[in-house]
Amino acid sequence: MGIVVLDVGTSSMRGIFYSNEGKKCFTSQILYSPVYLEGDRAEQDPEDWRMAMRENLKSCRQWAEGCGEQIEAISLTAQRSSVIPVDEEGKPAAPAIMWQDKRVTELAKELFPYNSRIFELTGSRLNPVFSGLKMAWIRACAPELYKKARRLVVIPDYLIHEMTGSWVSDATYGSRSLLMNLRTRAWDRELLELFGVEEEKLCPIIEPGSVAGYVKKQWAEETGLPAGIPVISAGGDQQCAALGMGVIRQGAIEISAGTGAYIIGASDRIPEQMGEDVICNASAIPGTYILESSVLSCASAFNWLLRLCYGMGEDNRSQVYELVNREMEESLKREDSLAVLPFFQGRGTPDWNSSARGVFHNMTLGTRREDMARALLEGLGYEIAANVDTIRSYVGPDGPLYACGGLVNSPVFRRILAGVCGCTVRAYQDHEAAGIGGWISAAAALGIFGSYEEAFAKVRQDSPFEDSRPEDALVKRYGAGKETYKRLYEKLYRERPEER
Repeated sequence: MGIVVLDVGTSSMRGIFYSNEGKKCFTSQILYSPVYLEGDRAEQDPEDWRMAMRENLKSCRQWAEGCGEQIEAISLTAQRSSVIPVDEEGKPAAPAIMWQDKRVTELAKELFPYNSRIFELTGSRLNPVFSGLKMAWIRACAPELYKKARRLVVIPDYLIHEMTGSWVSDATYGSRSLLMNLRTRAWDRELLELFGVEEEKLCPIIEPGSVAGYVKKQWAEETGLPAGIPVISAGGDQQCAALGMGVIRQGAIEISAGTGAYIIGASDRIPEQMGEDVICNASAIPGTYILESSVLSCASAFNWLLRLCYGMGEDNRSQVYELVNREMEESLKREDSLAVLPFFQGRGTPDWNSSARGVFHNMTLGTRREDMARALLEGLGYEIAANVDTIRSYVGPDGPLYACGGLVNSPVFRRILAGVCGCTVRAYQDHEAAGIGGWISAAAALGIFGSYEEAFAKVRQDSPFEDSRPEDALVKRYGAGKETYKRLYEKLYRERPEER
């Protein structure tokens, strides 16, 4: 017996069969890609996701049959803020507007006078990524499409309907819309009027970790799955990734250092007197919350430097990573005043400074490429640490930081992160965070385990991990370095804003 987790990402969808004991037994993956258009637009044909879901489920079912296993449930976790208009029959009426799409930027500027009220109700600032702005854009700029659309849904809503015939959306996706009241966990009339979106075009909200419906006969015939098995909405991909990394109890914090970096902390409640230096969303655990911060450029910035200074390409990636880590180990032994502000796409939290730009400061003719690489990782470490400190100011400290994502593979980065944050950084070798979170959610929902903690302990019991403990010399160096970094940022982007 086992559970299939569908993990819907930006570049692929995976179907993962987990046994009821938490063992990952089989993985299928279907690749796809958004279409990037002029004007910072990004779209995708929803049929990409429907076909990927069908083929992944068929592959998992065929594997299970061949091994004498049985699929007893499907758990779905997905990217969170892309919008699909669907007609009366639930068929897409237009391509999906993807989460990366920036066509709503001007609309966001028009609504900015209401930003404080929006944050008070939703726990999020106005940002083009959120789905409510995309829905408002459809009404304002594509009125015929808005009129034709029976519903405006996010990707998991659409896929759940395809499997079950039910229209539901869980609170993790609602909390990324700017339309859901974070305290009532329901669509908010004031917000709906502000954005011009009718509630009847939205799906009813359920809690994450709930049974969203049951596999209908038509979908069973398409995939060979048993009709009537439950489909669980496990929550958004970042929420499930946090769950899969152990961000369960109040104060636990996870760092996902991928293309950008997400820093997520667990909170039992919405913090009182919460400032706009974080985002508060619904957690994958029903009735609880996460505080979320972001560094907009992380591994993307490091890979840019490796291409520029090390000639990294697709054919020599692993060799370059090995070389740069060796060189950075030597660079760590030297002390210099080189500093990097890693704002290659602006600054995210805590102050959302879109005008900030990347800076290499105090370079000399003696600066080497490995010094630049090391200083860039230190700059990323300072940004992550600042966000960790912000989240801890709301939820309190709770042991080690859990880390995943491509950049965490660098032992130098883990050492830097431990030194800057002043605590142990735990990195699991198995980076399968969102999939594991999807399994934990389903295992708890189905009563296979009595709690999220029990399910996490089971699925991670044999997962190798490496703890990077703070080194005294680095803690001392980065304690002073954080102050230098902060002063440099203030000088460039606070004292002289005209130079932005």
